[in-house]
Amino acid sequence: MATQFRKWEVLDTFFKSHTRLQYKKGETIVRPEDDPSGIFLIEWGFVKAYTMTKYGEENLLIVRGTGGVFPLIWAFTGEHRQVTYEAMEPTSLWRVPKAEYLEFLDKNPEVLPVILDMAIEAYRLHSERVITLSYRTARERIISFLVTHAKRFGMTNKNGSTTINAPFRQSDIASSVNATRETTSREINNLRKKGYIDVVDHKIIIKNIEALRSVL
Repeated sequence: MATQFRKWEVLDTFFKSHTRLQYKKGETIVRPEDDPSGIFLIEWGFVKAYTMTKYGEENLLIVRGTGGVFPLIWAFTGEHRQVTYEAMEPTSLWRVPKAEYLEFLDKNPEVLPVILDMAIEAYRLHSERVITLSYRTARERIISFLVTHAKRFGMTNKNGSTTINAPFRQSDIASSVNATRETTSREINNLRKKGYIDVVDHKIIIKNIEALRSVL
């Protein structure tokens, strides 16, 4: 663990020797029609990646928080895939030119496991989303989404509840689980009424994650 942390520190120091950028909530970082201006490290805040369907609706792909690096695929393949990256709240990033990033990795191969871990995490999340979408009802898909992101972004409170620190809007959840906003709103309200969750300052609190998981 200590060795992995030292590797992370090397990567972090490299990024922080470059350009720092700050974005407001809702600001676009990378547009789908443009190549990214570099590789980004999230200093603090949350960034979501999504595509647009042919119906003009968002399709949430992944959310990255503090310490996340993006766009990983474009860095190595040059493929951007029409993905939009947007700040979900006030967010601070460090940006390095792609060529410098690749040169750094070439000269510091010991850092590659850190990047590989991020890629594996993205693949795991994709697999979990496939599982989530296999549930028949919107309620089950929403619960699966909440459980998954409680593991990623959850903070345990003194009373045993778990706060999901990522600022998910109901529309974000709806787009991820293939449900309408109206259905998502209704199901979240049902979960609140039954005492499984609460929403405080736009953050979802899971009162008992095992009890919520048992509903699946």
